[in-house]
Amino acid sequence: MSKREIYENGLLSIRFTGEQLKTHGVSIYDLSESLLAIQRIIHKAYLAKNGRLKKGAFPAKEERPGLALQLGERRRSSDAFALVPILADPTVQENLKQIIQYVVSGVVGYYTGNVLDRIHKEKDDNKKIFIGSIYTEVANIVNRIDTSGGVEGISLGSPLLQQETVAAFTSDTKDYLVELKGETYLGSYKEIKGRVYKLYPASNIVAIRRSGGNTVTVFLTPEDFETVRYHQERNPLFLFKGHPIYKFGIETKTVTEFEADAIVHIEDEER
Repeated sequence: MSKREIYENGLLSIRFTGEQLKTHGVSIYDLSESLLAIQRIIHKAYLAKNGRLKKGAFPAKEERPGLALQLGERRRSSDAFALVPILADPTVQENLKQIIQYVVSGVVGYYTGNVLDRIHKEKDDNKKIFIGSIYTEVANIVNRIDTSGGVEGISLGSPLLQQETVAAFTSDTKDYLVELKGETYLGSYKEIKGRVYKLYPASNIVAIRRSGGNTVTVFLTPEDFETVRYHQERNPLFLFKGHPIYKFGIETKTVTEFEADAIVHIEDEER
């Protein structure tokens, strides 16, 4: 296979641009940080597609070779690198192609600057979590811009999908990511049940303890908070209807914060 064919069959490509890069190549540090971030994004995409993305999750040892990419070719004239699967198995390559499509759909919002809107419109909760979870990895790539290495822009593409540019990050992207830091988004509608054990009157917030001991911070309307606050039972049991609250950069479907639109008291059979 020729170098041209290797590049054009790359699942992903990454290209570094900048005036200084006309006289020297991209530094090992900038390249390695970017490549590691891309591999982590691929792992998260795989886990999300399989409903397994949560804090600390990682593909099993036997799964990792089928997700691993290697440098297929470098185009020195533009400091562009093609990334291809380590394994040549056609089944592995087809699976990775589907994962790359998932990756592309998640990364593009950070490039276009409308990631919050994309998450809001997304129907698949696994995809929502994936898009929000890769904030840290995207930031690790973008933070290589305007450092001592001379990188002024970084472009991601997918030659195999015939998408020369999936995302073109610049210093403006760095500013956008700073604005996103600390932002939250809502997951799909769900109902959770728990026993109220703490009240925060100044914020209309209650803390509940769910079955199994997990705790959740629940944001209530003023009216619902008063209902809970003045309930005759101590540590009453309630059903909360609404949406989980997730933070950018957090990779978990576990509910730790919840925005409740309605509540229903549950008669406690233990009393």
